[in-house]
Amino acid sequence: MLAILLFEDLVIAFVLGFAATGGGSLASTLGTVSKAIAFIAVSLAASRWLARPLDRILDRLPREFFLLFTVALLVGMAAVAKELGLSEAIGALMAGVVLAETSVREEIEERFFSFRDLFAALFFFVFGLSIDVGALGRLGWLLALAVPLTILGKTAAGYFAGLVGGFTPRQSFNAGVALIAHGEFTIILAQLAAGNERLTDAVQSDLTAFAGLYVLATATVGIVLMKESKWIARRLFPAPRLAVED
Repeated sequence: MLAILLFEDLVIAFVLGFAATGGGSLASTLGTVSKAIAFIAVSLAASRWLARPLDRILDRLPREFFLLFTVALLVGMAAVAKELGLSEAIGALMAGVVLAETSVREEIEERFFSFRDLFAALFFFVFGLSIDVGALGRLGWLLALAVPLTILGKTAAGYFAGLVGGFTPRQSFNAGVALIAHGEFTIILAQLAAGNERLTDAVQSDLTAFAGLYVLATATVGIVLMKESKWIARRLFPAPRLAVED
C-alpha cells in the first residue's frame, strides 16, 4: 500500500505541473514536461546525495533554527516550483522527499504533526466553504456514476497488484479497499481547474462542488468498507477445506 501511495504521489507531481500551467501550445506543454521532470529529478538526486550533509547541518543547529531551516526549505522549494511555472504542491512534496532520507526524519514528523493537522483542517474548511451543496441536484447522476466506478476501480487495481506482488487473495482485497478513501489530491486538482479563466463561473462552481461531494462520499464509504474488509474478504474468498475421505 505504501509503495502504491508513493507512486501516486510521484505521478501526481507531473499532473499538478500540467494542471498549474492552464494548458497551451505543444511547445508550452513540452516545456512544462521538461521542467517538471528536471525539478523532480534534481529533488530525487538531492535526497540521495545530500542526505549526509543535511544530517550534519541539522544535527548542529539549535532546535529553533532546526525548525526554521525545515520551514525555509519547504517554502523555498515551493517558491522555486512556482517560479518554474509548476504547482507549489510539487515543491512542498519534493521538499518532504529530500528530508525523508535524513536521520532526523522522525523528529521532523513529530514536530510538524501539529502543523500538518492544523493546516489540513484549515484547507478542508476553506474548501468546504466553496462547495455549493445545492449542486447535488445537478451533479447527483455524475456522483452516482463516479463513486461506484472509483470503488470498483481502486479495489480491483489493489487486488490485482497484490496478487502480482505475491499476496493472498484476502490480503490483496484488503489492500485494494484501503486505497478507496484517499482523495486529497482530487480537491487540489479541482481547485486548480476551477481557477482556469477559460471556464465559466457555473462550470467552476460545479467542479468544486463535485470534487468536495465526491471526496466526502468515497472517504465515507471507503472507511466503512475498510473496517469491514476482513469480513467481506472471508465471504468472498473462503478458506479451502480438506476433502474428507470415506
